[in-house]
Amino acid sequence: MILLNRAYKGALAGTIIQLSTSEEAALIAQGLASTSAGPVTGGAVTLNNQQGRAGVAIGAASVVVTNNLVTAESKVFAVVAQAAADGTALRVERIVCAAGSFTVYVTAAATALTTVDWVVMLPNGLTTTN
Repeated sequence: MILLNRAYKGALAGTIIQLSTSEEAALIAQGLASTSAGPVTGGAVTLNNQQGRAGVAIGAASVVVTNNLVTAESKVFAVVAQAAADGTALRVERIVCAAGSFTVYVTAAATALTTVDWVVMLPNGLTTTN
C-alpha cells in the first residue's frame, strides 16, 4: 500500500492504493508516493486498478469504489482486512457491480473505520495479466 503524493492511474493525490510491489517501489523511489498501512478515511473512492483498499466510514454499511475496469457483469471479491475488525462490520455480505463502479456491503453499520481489500477478476477468471 502506498499514499500518493500525485495523481496516478485515476487515483487522486492523497489516495492510498495497492499496486504491484515493483510499481509501488518505483513510485516511492521517484518521490511520488510513500508507504502506507491502509486508508486513513472511509468513504467513496476512485481507483482504476485491478486491486485496492477502501474504507467503510463510521456509521456506514457500504463503500462505493469507482473503477473503469468494472462492468455490471464483473466479478469482484472483497474481504474485511484488519486484525481488530469493527464490532459490527465483521465481514463483507455482498458486492454489487455496475458500469464503472461497485459497492461493497458489510454486515452492519461500522462503529469504527473498517478496511476492505478488493480485487476485480479478469474475464478469464484470473486476477493478474502477468
